[in-house]
Amino acid sequence: MYYGGGVSNEEDEKITVYEYASRGSLDKYLSDDSLTWVMRLKICIDIAIGLEFLHGTVSSPEVVIHRDISSSNILLFDDWKAKITGFGLSLVCPTSQDLEYVIDNVSGTIGYRDPLYSQEGFLTKESDIFSLGAVLFDILCGKLSSVKLDDDYLYLPFLAKKHYHFKKLDELVFEGIKEQIEPQSFVTFAKIAYQCIHHRRERRPTANEVVIQLKKSLEFQEDYEKWEPELPKDYKEIIQKSKCPEMYSTIKKEDLYNIFSKGILLQQDKVLLSFDGDRERNEMVSATMFSYIGSCPHELKSLPESRLFSLPDI
Repeated sequence: MYYGGGVSNEEDEKITVYEYASRGSLDKYLSDDSLTWVMRLKICIDIAIGLEFLHGTVSSPEVVIHRDISSSNILLFDDWKAKITGFGLSLVCPTSQDLEYVIDNVSGTIGYRDPLYSQEGFLTKESDIFSLGAVLFDILCGKLSSVKLDDDYLYLPFLAKKHYHFKKLDELVFEGIKEQIEPQSFVTFAKIAYQCIHHRRERRPTANEVVIQLKKSLEFQEDYEKWEPELPKDYKEIIQKSKCPEMYSTIKKEDLYNIFSKGILLQQDKVLLSFDGDRERNEMVSATMFSYIGSCPHELKSLPESRLFSLPDI
């Protein structure tokens, strides 16, 4: 993937050239209702993949520590693909060099800057991860981390951490996307974003781990948007009447659709069956509820797991 441009170094004049991004920088779209949750997730994934590339692997000859990841340093293109820019403060280190930390002068955009970096002057790859986490919260909350918020003048990452701790993060979610977000997508996204801004560097994930979790969040969301309309309108109420409602809370909507197509067992030994297509339902009841009076000379026995048969709606 391409994240920068070329560098001209003629006659002691250094010029960095970047690929033209028709939509400009991400910070202009944070509070834009037209930027859906799915689009925002894909942008987040692009950013995390870019950072993964910069941080390199064991076999990479060099590692790039960006030092200034922020929403204003993310460029967007016609297809909403996102690429990292703003490499003016970046440090390039050989992979062979000990990267536990690099002593460096404090730099970067306030609000996105790792507080440990500011306190200790130690620069690490985990400092970039903190900045990535701040951008993730920008995208979720529709606000910039560089702007002080609330009466305590907290920056967004610290306010988000506080709300996450008290299970109130949903209060900060941008209103323009709040109703779109599938619960499991939100939980997965919020957890990895919170881990990125953890106060202990060793508890922060790698860029690769962030990519994995963001893709899971997107998978939950796309699954929800495709399959939610196919489920019975009252499927949540039906689930609550089932024998084990909690078992359905974390599965994908496609799997839930397949379960409803086959039948879901209720507490009263009934099954509600949802058909493909028009979502019409037949009620199915256990054969153990029926007996034959005077029509069979043999003794009838109740079977613990009898077959179920369908009765048409009346």
